[in-house]
Amino acid sequence: MTFTKKYFAWIVLASVAIGLLWPMPGMYIKPYNAVILMVMMFFSCLKIDLRELKKVKSDWWRYLVILSFSFIWPVLVAYLARGFFDKDVFVGLIIAAAVPSAVSVVFMSDLLGGEPTKALVATTLAHLVSPIVTPFLVWLTTRTVIDVSFLDLFLLIAKLVLIPFALAQIVRWFKWHEALAKQSQLANTGLLFFLNWGIVAPASALFFDNPLVVLWASVVVIIIILGVIPADIWFGRTRKEDITWAIVNTYKNVGLASVIILSILSPVGLLGVIGYILVSNLAIVGLQWWAGRSG
Repeated sequence: MTFTKKYFAWIVLASVAIGLLWPMPGMYIKPYNAVILMVMMFFSCLKIDLRELKKVKSDWWRYLVILSFSFIWPVLVAYLARGFFDKDVFVGLIIAAAVPSAVSVVFMSDLLGGEPTKALVATTLAHLVSPIVTPFLVWLTTRTVIDVSFLDLFLLIAKLVLIPFALAQIVRWFKWHEALAKQSQLANTGLLFFLNWGIVAPASALFFDNPLVVLWASVVVIIIILGVIPADIWFGRTRKEDITWAIVNTYKNVGLASVIILSILSPVGLLGVIGYILVSNLAIVGLQWWAGRSG
């Protein structure tokens, strides 16, 4: 087990802590957040073989249920909590809830004893539909408090997700992906560290001025996760599936959410994302403990 695999969640939490306590270097990273995210997406998508999508045929409805767990339940809970937050925080929380799972759920599934192939198919489908589903859910739930352009969100997500995805598939076609993919896990862990630093830094002062906002956002995320993990475990047919679906629906692509938020909102919108990062990574630590005990 490599160091980055074993301590991934703690590395992410450390990056958040550094962003909060030493924000100035992170402010220099912030302008490059979108570029860092696209490079991470490229590295992650090198492992995506579109032929794996053939496996959806036999279990298509199961993946549809998993996608509903991933998109609809988190957005519903965040929407019901709208009265507890200011406009930007609420919209930021909705965006974080409406983005797909992170591509890193694939190696997390491998690490925790799940089924990485099924995690790969689930997150691939989630990212392919995200340019339509995410803007629609954001527009549907926030149009009364903010003027959200469906087309602008679609184009932004398409750029951040589909361009790296397409480039990775071209690299795979030329058979250049194997050497790059070997370094992708280490590279993405390092890139994620700096991405989180650049994400959290702009909200550092706001975090310390509004700790209760982050606390309440964290409570909302806890409710989301406490709802989705038991549903995933109930829906899974084996322990491996239980672990896989729980990871897929716990670990969101908060990097994507943060880039979107900083494109349309003030840094205040990141307070909800910080809550999502903290709770989801602690949940991954808990899932790692549970998977080890139930193995």
